[in-house]
Parts: sequence; C-alpha cells; structure tokens
Amino acid sequence: MDAKMMETVLVIGGDRRLSFLAEELTGYFGKVVLCVETEDRGGRSSVNKHINIEACDADSVAEIMRQADIIVGPVPFSRDGVHIFSQGKEKVRIEEFCKGLREKQILFGGNLPAKVISEAEKKGVFCRDFLRMEEVEQENALTTAEGAVAEAIGLSVNNIHSGKSMVLGYGKCGKAIAGLLKEWGIDTTIAARSETALAQAGEEGYHTVLMKDMSDVISDMLFIFNTVPARVLKEEEISVLKEDAVIIDIASAPGGTDFAACERAGIKAVLSLGIPGRYSPKTSAEILLRAILEEREKMVEL
Repeated sequence: MDAKMMETVLVIGGDRRLSFLAEELTGYFGKVVLCVETEDRGGRSSVNKHINIEACDADSVAEIMRQADIIVGPVPFSRDGVHIFSQGKEKVRIEEFCKGLREKQILFGGNLPAKVISEAEKKGVFCRDFLRMEEVEQENALTTAEGAVAEAIGLSVNNIHSGKSMVLGYGKCGKAIAGLLKEWGIDTTIAARSETALAQAGEEGYHTVLMKDMSDVISDMLFIFNTVPARVLKEEEISVLKEDAVIIDIASAPGGTDFAACERAGIKAVLSLGIPGRYSPKTSAEILLRAILEEREKMVEL
C-alpha cells in the first residue's frame, strides 16, 4: 500500500452501508475503526467481524478520534440534531464529537449540520459533505428510486403495472423514480410547482400537472411518490384518493404528507428515509468509497 494512504480512518454511526464501507476502506487505508453497532433489516444487532477492522463504542470514541486522520460519518449525519445518526442503540452526542476534532482531519458525512461545520472549521478540519458531491447525489438518487419503487410494491395490494403513478417533485430523486417507472412502461404523471420543471418533464414524455392543480388528477393514481420536503399532500388531495392507493414519501422528515389525514382515510402511506442504506447498503458503500478516495487524492494534490 502507498505510504500516503497509511492513515487511520474512523467510521462512526450510520446504517449497514457504513459497515460495508468500513470493510472496503481496509483495502486502501492502514487502519479502520468502526464505532457504534448497526442493525440489519430484521432489527438484529450486527457487529462487523472483519479481521482488519477494530471496534469501539460510544464511550471510547473520543480516544480514537485523537488518532484518526479521516472521519466518516453517516448519511444523514444526524436526524435529531443532538446525536450522530445510528441504527444501533448506542448514540454519540454531536457536542462530544465536536470536542474531539483536531486540526488537519478530514470529515465526511451527509448533510453535515451547520454547527458541526462551524466547529470543524474553527479547529482546521476539512469538511466534505457527500450530499454536495454531484456524482454521489446522482448515484444516490438511483439507489433511492429502486428502493422507493420496491417499497411501493411491497405496500400495495396491486401490481404496479395495473395503475397510474404520480411523482411529486422533479429534482434528482424525482427524475430517478420517474425514469425507473418509465423504463417499466408505467403511466406516470409529474407534479411540480415549477413550470420550467414541468416543461422538461413533458419533453421526457411524462404527463404533467402543476402541484396546485393536482387534486384534479390525483384521484386516478394508485402509486404516489413524494420527494418534496414541504406539506404538499394535504387532506384535500388525500380525501379523493382511491382506497387502495399507496404513498411513499422520501422527503426529509417530517415529509410532505399529512399522515394523520391518510390514517383517517385508510390510505397506506409511509415516510421512507435512508433507503440506500436499507435496500442496497453494499452498492451505496461503494459509491461513498469512490467519493472518499477521489477527495483524498485531491487533498494530496493541494
């Protein structure tokens, strides 16, 4: 191994993709430490048994942070603003984490909180946000789309080809979901607030509707995918849905769906977060690995 890669990497928190990522990192860095257990889909605790990976718990993370040259956090870095996100029972407080940062470390994570970036920059830590990297964002959208469609199929009593689908929002994830549905030959409508986005969607061959007018057509839909992080599926829209329609909301918590209205109407709806880590953790880990190696090479060149 090249001497320039003989750093210590701390992988902290997250879900199964970070366990896979820790394994992948052993092929490129001298020492990899995995902090905090994760859980598999069945809710069982999983401790990484890879021979080249050391393990530490939340109580000893401060000690290993002093040795770490690169720190890799989860995607998202936090869900409650207080702890580093982890599927396991152990949690690392962000406040304590920031105290352990030191000069010239490289910190990776998804949607890094402003207070973490601020504290890191004060200490001379280089921050790299996975979700601000174009390639990661694009590939993450594709894995999210696969998982969202899989979740919809599992939730519904209908074959996905038997009805119409609607995608709310036409950003990267919206485009990826719509593209997958299109490849399957599924009748798909795009709802968006931007006429420019709808014009683009129309050119791609989708039906389109302004979000403010979607009540006129949403009653025809069996599968609805929301990507908009604002309350867009309100009681007005939910009240006209078919009783066997399903909603998969992948927007950041609390999502864009009135879930209480869905419950009153008997509509199946789920807020589905962290899809890449649940449905394709190994592929997602490989995406993050490429980003880490590319950013590491850039740092060497500086």
